[in-house]
Amino acid sequence: MCYYIGIQDLVANALIELVDNNKEGKVSFKELNEYGAKVLDVLNEKGERAVLVLSRDYTNRFIHNCTEYFEIESHDDEKYVCLKEGITTDKLRDVFRSYTTYQVLQAFVDAKSLEVLGITA
Repeated sequence: MCYYIGIQDLVANALIELVDNNKEGKVSFKELNEYGAKVLDVLNEKGERAVLVLSRDYTNRFIHNCTEYFEIESHDDEKYVCLKEGITTDKLRDVFRSYTTYQVLQAFVDAKSLEVLGITA
């Protein structure tokens, strides 16, 4: 089986972990790319195949379709996806993790993946 991981999956899971670990509710696109690459590494180490779906078109659709949960901000020439005020990590879990397979979820929360976001055990 091959898993397809979209930007909405990366954003939601990164922000869940960042907020739950008392970090800011924002993540840069650079961090998302690094997080996604590490998630793929973790899955590959376990013999799972996965592909990141991060094309410009797909990312633009994400930005348009997920305005209820996220907003884009720019700081110091870097773009960030930020959690909108009033949106909880429980809400993100309900919306974005309910369809995630166990293998992919484990890769999102693996210590190696979280380290990319500055989260250590």
